[in-house]
Amino acid sequence: MLDKRHFSETQIASIRARWRVERTIDECLTAKLRRRAGSDYALPPLTEITARLQHWLQAETGTALKVENLRRLAGGGSKEMFTFERVDGSQRTPLVLRMNPGESVVETHRLREFQVMRAMVGTVPVPKMYFVDGEGSKMGQSALVCGFVSGVAKPAKPVGTGGRVSGIGVGFPADLRGPISTQFIDYLARIHGFDWCRADLSAFDVPKPGTREAVLWNLASWQRIWAEDCLEEHPVITLAGEWLEANAPVCDDVRVVHNDYRNGNFLFDEGTCRITTILDWEMAHLADVHEDLAWVLFPGFAAKSESGESLACGLATREDFLERYARASGLAVDAKKLGYYEIFNTFKFAVLGTASNARAAADRQSHLDVMMNFSTGMGYATLSLLATMLRGQGAL
Repeated sequence: MLDKRHFSETQIASIRARWRVERTIDECLTAKLRRRAGSDYALPPLTEITARLQHWLQAETGTALKVENLRRLAGGGSKEMFTFERVDGSQRTPLVLRMNPGESVVETHRLREFQVMRAMVGTVPVPKMYFVDGEGSKMGQSALVCGFVSGVAKPAKPVGTGGRVSGIGVGFPADLRGPISTQFIDYLARIHGFDWCRADLSAFDVPKPGTREAVLWNLASWQRIWAEDCLEEHPVITLAGEWLEANAPVCDDVRVVHNDYRNGNFLFDEGTCRITTILDWEMAHLADVHEDLAWVLFPGFAAKSESGESLACGLATREDFLERYARASGLAVDAKKLGYYEIFNTFKFAVLGTASNARAAADRQSHLDVMMNFSTGMGYATLSLLATMLRGQGAL
């Protein structure tokens, strides 16, 4: 039986050769396997993080600034988050440190996240980006520093009981739903309308328009993650991978895709009903916008209205969301492509839930092992949904 806690360099080389993925995706997945073979992950002491962070920022700025009041942030399902104050004489600036744990629900590259968020300044509300340690040479783990933005991820009085895990499934009351849904849809349209060719996205590989590269590179990364992380094989995952490859659509129009656009991944001010920032860009890539549309429509993010109507991300009905998005973006929604990406996204969730969550907890590589174990159970429910969707396509 393969010991996935201790991959040999020969085994790692074989995995890398089998799947064609983006350069920086390969870098972070390969680093994960090598890191996994080491010691169990332990939360670094705050004093150690403060010292490393201060040394890093002093080197970046060439000043004698101080780092004070470092505190862990609650919430989030993948990265370690800290708030702190950068002190320059009498000036105090609140900032955020985002840093990799040993392993997480999704392994991502901080340079990719840094570049796309920096590029989006002025297009949609995002934190100001300051510094990135993509290799982990400064903090011991890959990390970035960005500005602090105030706001909440869920209403004080949500509709329903969702939102307990990373804001997933939180429902919005009627007085918030109108203005928040309008901004939520408009900002997604702006992301998809962004002229990425003029931005520094050097950490991203660019798929060729008019080909299937965008979806096949993405699919290969998730198949590789499954091979690296699964505790046991599952025929539904194998069948889904085969179906997704055989039915992969051509991407004629390559655009920035957020890839985790949902409730829980934006902050808002409840008093002004204004979205203050869009978060969690770590899975962003260049691909087909239908991938984002299908993500918003994932059933696990839905919440009921006061009358019991199902709302995508707790904000709008499926029909209303798609109609308003098409109007805001000027892009036509292709029902066949949307259906494909709904299956693909369910496949991703099944991989994350039943493989990556369980592996990080089993190998003691996460600071969120309780949440990882809980989410593994949700992963098997998603696996059942995936089987149902494949059956609807005549593939099962």
